Amino acid sequence: MLIDRLAMRDRGAKYPSPVTSSNNDRLPTTGDVHLYADPMSYNTQAPVLYADCEGLDGGEAVPAGLRHRTKGKEEALGILNDVTNVMGKTGLGRSPRPSTASRSSGVIDTSSKRKFGKSRYASQRDLEWAVTPETKKREYAVTQLYPRLLYTFSDVVVFVLRNPRAFESTVLDKLLEWGSASIDKSLNQPALPHAVIVLNATDNVDDDEWNIETATARLLDDISGAIFREPRFEEQARLWQAIGRTINTTKDLLDCYYASITVIRVPSRGRYMLMDDQMGKLFELINKRCQASLLTKKRVRMLATADKLQVYLHAAYDHFSRDLDTPFDFVKEALKHNPIPQDFSGNILNLAISIGNNSTKISQNGGGTQQIFENMVPMISSCIMLDSVRQNILGTPVRLLDDAYVDFCNVALEGYADFYAPCTFSHPKYGKCYNVKFGHDPKGHQNKHGRIFAAGNYQSDVDLQDFAGQWIDQIRNHLRQLHARFQEATSRVREQSEQKVAADLHRYQLNDFYFSLGNVGDFISHSTCFSCLRELPEHPLPCGHVLCLPCIQAYGIKAHTTVEMKRCPLHERETMWEPAWTVVVKPQFAGARVLCLDGGGVRGIVELHVLRAIERVFGERLPIQLFFDLIVGTSTGGIIALGLGVNNWSVEECIKTFKHLCADAFRPRELSGIPLLEKLVTINHGSIYKTKPFEALLREKFQDRPLFGGANDHSQSEMLTKVAVTSTTSIDQHSVILTNYNRPDSMDDELPYRLFRSNEPSQEFKAWEAARATSAAPPFFKSFTKADTKSSYLDGALYHNCPVLVAHHERRMIWPDIADTVPDILLSIGTGMNGLDNEIQSTAHRTEILKGGETVTKRKRTFLPVQLAQIAADRFDRILSCNAIWSDFKTDILSQNSHVTRDSHRRHIRVNPDLRFKVPRLDAVNELDSLERATKRYLNLNRGKIKEIAHRLVASCFFFEKDVGSVRQVKEGFECTGRIHCRFANSSNEMKYLGEFLRTCLRGDFEPYFVVEEAGTLPDDASKIPMPEANITDMYLRGTFKLKRIRVVVSKELSTTNIFLCLRTELYPHSSNAFLPISGFPREMMSEDSQRKSEFLSVRLVSMFTGNMSG
Repeated sequence: MLIDRLAMRDRGAKYPSPVTSSNNDRLPTTGDVHLYADPMSYNTQAPVLYADCEGLDGGEAVPAGLRHRTKGKEEALGILNDVTNVMGKTGLGRSPRPSTASRSSGVIDTSSKRKFGKSRYASQRDLEWAVTPETKKREYAVTQLYPRLLYTFSDVVVFVLRNPRAFESTVLDKLLEWGSASIDKSLNQPALPHAVIVLNATDNVDDDEWNIETATARLLDDISGAIFREPRFEEQARLWQAIGRTINTTKDLLDCYYASITVIRVPSRGRYMLMDDQMGKLFELINKRCQASLLTKKRVRMLATADKLQVYLHAAYDHFSRDLDTPFDFVKEALKHNPIPQDFSGNILNLAISIGNNSTKISQNGGGTQQIFENMVPMISSCIMLDSVRQNILGTPVRLLDDAYVDFCNVALEGYADFYAPCTFSHPKYGKCYNVKFGHDPKGHQNKHGRIFAAGNYQSDVDLQDFAGQWIDQIRNHLRQLHARFQEATSRVREQSEQKVAADLHRYQLNDFYFSLGNVGDFISHSTCFSCLRELPEHPLPCGHVLCLPCIQAYGIKAHTTVEMKRCPLHERETMWEPAWTVVVKPQFAGARVLCLDGGGVRGIVELHVLRAIERVFGERLPIQLFFDLIVGTSTGGIIALGLGVNNWSVEECIKTFKHLCADAFRPRELSGIPLLEKLVTINHGSIYKTKPFEALLREKFQDRPLFGGANDHSQSEMLTKVAVTSTTSIDQHSVILTNYNRPDSMDDELPYRLFRSNEPSQEFKAWEAARATSAAPPFFKSFTKADTKSSYLDGALYHNCPVLVAHHERRMIWPDIADTVPDILLSIGTGMNGLDNEIQSTAHRTEILKGGETVTKRKRTFLPVQLAQIAADRFDRILSCNAIWSDFKTDILSQNSHVTRDSHRRHIRVNPDLRFKVPRLDAVNELDSLERATKRYLNLNRGKIKEIAHRLVASCFFFEKDVGSVRQVKEGFECTGRIHCRFANSSNEMKYLGEFLRTCLRGDFEPYFVVEEAGTLPDDASKIPMPEANITDMYLRGTFKLKRIRVVVSKELSTTNIFLCLRTELYPHSSNAFLPISGFPREMMSEDSQRKSEFLSVRLVSMFTGNMSG
């Protein structure tokens, strides 16, 4: 009535509402739990959702709606099983037909045969506890499962009663039964639900009882002594009295389960004006109670957005479908989906949480808030000291603490006390209270099993108002001591820089601090550098710890492109790596080289042959992945990216593995190829192809190595190439990327995807899981569910079949120092097209046009059942739309970038071979040979373009490093000095193989050479820097590359400089010249240092103050 009444005011929209039954209908009309939108609040900031379920009594009768929904599928399953039963007798099938009894009774069938496609807005789960005849009944689920969910999440619970005289014997019993059955099934519940009792079809009452306050007062007065008349109520009252609650009336007992009790009367038919008036009051009452509940949740900072509520609901469904007895923890679930801020306060909080969870020595001594934070005083003080020296901030560290860090420290302390420190109250029989401060008030003291064993407020081991000031004083005093030691050390060891002295002092503090906590191997974070508490951890070490780049550089041996680590600074006594662990570092001002791989199923073989053709230009001994800093892939392109960048496979190994995967992945099911039956099999299993063999093969090939972090004893260096693969979350259908690297969160809320990084290192994606998640293409395969988090993922091609936009944004966020410059190269490789009908189809397929990184045509979010079964195959095969995405990216994104140079389009290259025949479906395994032949034919016809790409990658291996402090003003304008270096390490095989390639460029009198020029000047003014044959021979034989120092002169401080590499005299077809820029050029070499320093300080200040305000 509420929905229909309000919807009448908005005649342009139709809002779904429950179907009511007739007076003579003995069956409930709807089954399960359904959510309906409130028309009045639908477009507001706080929309109201009405949850409808079968009712309080449940019953074994299957509701009419559920019968209607399943009838067609039951019949289809019956036909299918009839066939498989017959075929089973001949050895072709094994599935017996379910008995008639099992299909018509009220028993819940939890077997896999019942996992059908979901309705548009529904999701299904197996009930793991439904294992006995009793627990399999519908009535059991309705009376045990629904109350736990609805009571736990509802802001208002509305009970409708026709006969008020039966209230005490029916509704009051259910009110208390619902409350008592559910109140101990959640921990840290932010607010109890409000109860509204609707006395329906009321006749012959005083007019003043149409008033809500009067009706409520009279009903509660009538039932005031019910707890003394009914033994069941009296028993509940005694239980609450035993834990300290005062129970004198029935309302006192109801207040233990509900935030408020309100009664409203609704007249019977015939009094339509009064009915409309009462329904208006009911709507206002529900809205008022909802607002009160929202304010309570907001006050304790546990108010969920629409997206988060969806996540929490699914988490609760997952939880209670597995276990009806263990309570659902609101705070624990909320913290999973609310990342801790990546600022100093968030990093202190991360360390405090880790100490509370992992420090055996602290826990043995109580492990309270005060002890944890006092133990961190030396660490925090040393981090502040180190940061002040690293940033060369004027003033003493104590002044820096008072001016900038005090607020961060207080925010961390308050955050821990509010959300992570359980109440310290304990009971000799029931144990400790598990509720935290912000989830404590509604219920009082609860143990880990959910039992409420005492009334009372939250108790803490520390008075924050007193302790906060004392704690800051401790940090201040320790800082003074550190600063004195720092000054004494710098005056004694004058040949060492201040940064080196501060780093050494900090290292001593680190080792003592973590030794005092217990096993240092337990303190690992993927979101906080546990060395400095200041930066984002990016570089995993063999011991499992992950450090930021400044800490790696401070404690390692630096070269031009690498840093060697012999020990972990957190526990030097326990680590000694021989040979040293090598960390690859992008040279300052060097550019980025990005590879982008489309999705396309078996057509991924096209991408692999393109990569092999490029690699063959180098001579095949230089793996293609060495020439890229970042590889981004979707679906089949994601699997290739993981193979190249994470597993470090050669292209040949990728091709071999890819063919093996295709053969196993697209393995037909039984009855495949038989009309109708083939579709029934797909409906029955939920996918066209078997998922388990595909998943098992991915696990075999990629094994269990973590995608990011984790102890590594099988390598001598970290992964050389950064890899990102796209996926899609099943619940909210949001695009995500899974990466083998860390980078700062984007401040751009309009980013069309988000980076997934687990708060728990143990729950990090494994390489095989990432491969499975990026390629879970419905309806070909089932979605991928990560076992330890229960999160479900779909193919990344749903949003980014051509992931060039992801590659563009990731390049800018990973390397902010070159975010506003063009990349050295962004190579996008497609999975083939049919040029014959390109023009006809491209118009039809260009349904999503990218404008400034946003999708203009919004994709409707559904839960992918019948809709995806009909359109998913077509969507995943729309390869021409990838060309459109690429074209729009170049037109729109690049045109908006003011830093784009005239040759930027030469750096953004797409290779999508024209197959000259209809592009096969992504599951057309039998077309692999024809795809290979067509791709080779295309590559033979486009050898010039492939060679240009390879040569451009070679040029990007060289970079220019300025001499420190060499920029100065001279008569001609401005000058600096420096050297051209190679990214490959000296004495490495890679350097030798590159020298071997350069030898092939020596033809006649021609030798490769570099060109240095000021942009906009005449070619005659350029300087030519030869690469003599002797230098190339040194590279080839000894693996060394060294050119003489060069002098660069420009006319103005802001002039742009170009440095090119010339490998041949002929012009390239794509660039129309023979000059290829080395990495990072063009550059404003005379002014870039001051600009970078200004931007860096600006970013740090913005980060510091926004982090402070967000806390």
